[in-house]
Amino acid sequence: MSALPSCCSDLPELLVGKGATLIEEGVRSDRLYVVKRGSFEIVREGVRLVVVREPGSFLGEMSAVLGSPPTASVVAVEDSVVHVLDEASNAVRTQPELTHAVARLLARRLAAVTAYLADIKRQYADSNTHLALMDQVLGNLISASPTDERTGSERDDVPDY
Repeated sequence: MSALPSCCSDLPELLVGKGATLIEEGVRSDRLYVVKRGSFEIVREGVRLVVVREPGSFLGEMSAVLGSPPTASVVAVEDSVVHVLDEASNAVRTQPELTHAVARLLARRLAAVTAYLADIKRQYADSNTHLALMDQVLGNLISASPTDERTGSERDDVPDY
């Protein structure tokens, strides 16, 4: 996203100081945030995944779509400003422009993850390692039904994510 979606430009703004936690992993708030300026790191179980700094980027969109607690924390890397959308779960169901913007973001992410997994499969297809299982992972991603919302691992020896 390079610009603030028009459906979000009139939303209230929130100043988030450097180091402040905007979203806490596992704590449901039903808020969606749109970056106006600044940057945020996404942290899951203490592991920094990515830094989001592009204006118009959504934060908390997965929770809004799934109606679930956040799967990661979002922490301001610098003094930042976001637009705040309360009752986000309802908003993504009832506001077509917002729904489309979030769907496009999620589709781009899924395309990137799928390309990455396909690359791993190409590299390790003939190995006898767990990485050779990428065809099963890809198949499960592609055939997942809309009601398959459980995150984490089905293996007992791996904690839920």
